[in-house]
Amino acid sequence: MTDALGALTYTGRIEGSLFLIAAILEIITAAVVFDHWGKRRLPYSGIITLVGVFVSLLVSSLLLSVQIYGGEYTHYLWLWIGLFIWSAWALMRLEPNHILKRITHPKSFAAGAVVSALLVASNFAYTQVYLPYASPVQARVVAKLGTPCLNNKHTILYLPVELHYQNSGKVGFTILGSQYSVYGRTAQFNERPNGLQEWKNDMVREPMSDLYRHTGVQGRDLISAGEFFRAGRSLDPDQEFVERKVVELSAGAKYDSIEVTASATAIREDRGDLDADYYIPNYSWDTASVDGKHLHDAPLWVAQPGDEYISHHARIHYDSEVLNITRKPRYVTYWWVIPKKFSGANPENDLTAPHGEVTISELHQEVREPSNSDYDELYNRYGLQDTYSPWLRESLPALLKAAGA
Repeated sequence: MTDALGALTYTGRIEGSLFLIAAILEIITAAVVFDHWGKRRLPYSGIITLVGVFVSLLVSSLLLSVQIYGGEYTHYLWLWIGLFIWSAWALMRLEPNHILKRITHPKSFAAGAVVSALLVASNFAYTQVYLPYASPVQARVVAKLGTPCLNNKHTILYLPVELHYQNSGKVGFTILGSQYSVYGRTAQFNERPNGLQEWKNDMVREPMSDLYRHTGVQGRDLISAGEFFRAGRSLDPDQEFVERKVVELSAGAKYDSIEVTASATAIREDRGDLDADYYIPNYSWDTASVDGKHLHDAPLWVAQPGDEYISHHARIHYDSEVLNITRKPRYVTYWWVIPKKFSGANPENDLTAPHGEVTISELHQEVREPSNSDYDELYNRYGLQDTYSPWLRESLPALLKAAGA
């Protein structure tokens, strides 16, 4: 009933409707079977019973196959095994050949039953096997700078930042978390050209560093950071979300350039649905106290003890109730961490800047750090995907000139 009325995909609703039809047929069979065991006053009680038992065998086989394919144990496994054995036994006791001889066109009936079974099985395989690997998520995050301006005293530079999050694919997705960061880069021009040793030092300090002949990058200061898309919201196909921020910095700052980056983490909307409480943020500190006393630590693979965070946590439901009863319950947790030892000097490999982490695990298993194979499995099962914007860099003098300095 849940899938027929509210499955996340159209094919999922067809599948739910087929299960409902099968259930109605089983109810009719349960009533007719007494006539078949008794006086057989109804001319078609035998064939109806045969169809009912055959449907029971088919459905229990499909559910048992899904349970085995998923490789996870739930208590329903024993129900599928019991129904399969019971249905197979009942089918043998009915003596199908003897019943089919009583109808006018037994071969046509048998062919119709086989074709119907193949249609049901193919639709089931399509929704449970093919769809999880089709229609990849196509998300795009872009950061843009608007026209800057100065205050009346020309001491503060107001820098507009636009963050674009676009769904250019054919499937919607739900955002687990997002973040943006604005850095001020300090650099020094050197008359003496940099050599290989200077470049090697730059790459050790920052693996994705650009190599400059006369510029020595001294470091980066985090000017602004935060979330730009509300966790738990969805983005439909061909939909674009734009968030505008205004970053303030001193007009006399000794930066040579301003850099902006953004990222977002999402799951496919047709593979998972989050409980409504995912919207509610959980804080690691006492929000009611004046001093914001630290209360909770995140797992060690997420943050160091004493680091503060804002997290979102909720159960994730599969797109099909069949999967919900043949898979263990999973919970998604996203942390946006604010390190206690905060500097934000190096955006590539410095973890003292705010950062986001996500995991999908069984309840109370969030402390285990996901491996690369775990992330691969999460991508295949839920369409979990991280999207990063290209690094945006503008020189500070040019921004000041555009602001009228």
